[in-house]
Amino acid sequence: MRPTGPSRTAEGAAFLRAWHACVDEAPLLWEEPELRALLRPALRAVLHPPLPAARRALRIRERLRPETAALRGQVVLRSRWAEDALDAALERGVRQLVVLAAGLDTLALRRGDLPAAAVVFEVDHPATQAWKRARLGRRPPAVPALRWVPVDFARASLAEALRTAGLDPERPLFASWLGCSYYLPPAALSRTLGELAAVAAPGSEVVLDFWTPGAGLPIPQRLLLAGLSVAVALQQEPLEGLLAPEALDALASARGWTVTERLAPEQQRDRWLAGRTDTLAVPDFAWLARLRRA
Repeated sequence: MRPTGPSRTAEGAAFLRAWHACVDEAPLLWEEPELRALLRPALRAVLHPPLPAARRALRIRERLRPETAALRGQVVLRSRWAEDALDAALERGVRQLVVLAAGLDTLALRRGDLPAAAVVFEVDHPATQAWKRARLGRRPPAVPALRWVPVDFARASLAEALRTAGLDPERPLFASWLGCSYYLPPAALSRTLGELAAVAAPGSEVVLDFWTPGAGLPIPQRLLLAGLSVAVALQQEPLEGLLAPEALDALASARGWTVTERLAPEQQRDRWLAGRTDTLAVPDFAWLARLRRA
C-alpha cells in the first residue's frame, strides 16, 4: 500500500472481475455488475463483450501469452471461493462480516439478501477508503449496517478500530482478506492476524489468498511472477510477502489461527476450470487458505 493516495492495484483487480463477464464463457464464475459505476470512465468504456472476430483474436493472444487470463482467473476464483465461504458462515449463524483491505469490494452494495442482523465492517487505508466513498457518491448500500473502518496499519490498531466501530469480540466473525497478503512483509501479516485474533471469538474464520515464491515453478510461471513483481513495484506496491504454504501455516498458528483449508492452484483448476473451453487460468503461485479461530 502506498503511504498516500489510493491503492493502484485495487481498481485493476476490480476491472479484472468485471472483465470476466465480458470475455469468458458461460457459466460465469463471478458476476458483479455493481463494479461498473466504481471504475474510471476509460475502464467502463471497454466493459462490453467483444465482437466475434475480436473475441477470437483475444483468445489466440491469451493462449500465446496467458498472463492476463491467469491474473483474471486468480482474481475471479478467489472471489468465488470467498463468497462461498461467506455463505457457509452465514448458514452457521455468523453475523459479523469484516472485509479487510476492501478496495472496490461491493459486498455491501449487492448483498441486500443478508440477514437483517448482519453487520459489514469495511476496513481499508484511509486514503483508499476516501477514494472509494467518493466513487460511490450518494449511492446507498444494500446492507443497512455498513461500518466504515479507516485504518492506517502503520500507525493504528486494527483491533481497536474494529471495537470502536462496534464489533463484538464475544461473537464470531467472518473476515475476507483478498489481494493483500503478498504486499505485506511477514511481520506485518503476522501482526494483522494477531490484531484480528484479539477480537475474534472461537469459531471465527478468515479467508485469504497468498502467493508462493518462484523457486521451483516452471520458467513461464517464474517469468510471470517476476514481471508482476516489477509492475507493482513501479506502482509503489512491491511484493514483500511471498510465502510457502508451510510458512503460512506456522505464521497463522503463532497468532492463534488454524489453517482448515488450503487450495493449491491445481485444486482450484479441478474445482472451477475443468471442462471450460475459454482461456481462464490460475497461476502456479496463487493459493487460497481458510483460517479458523480455535
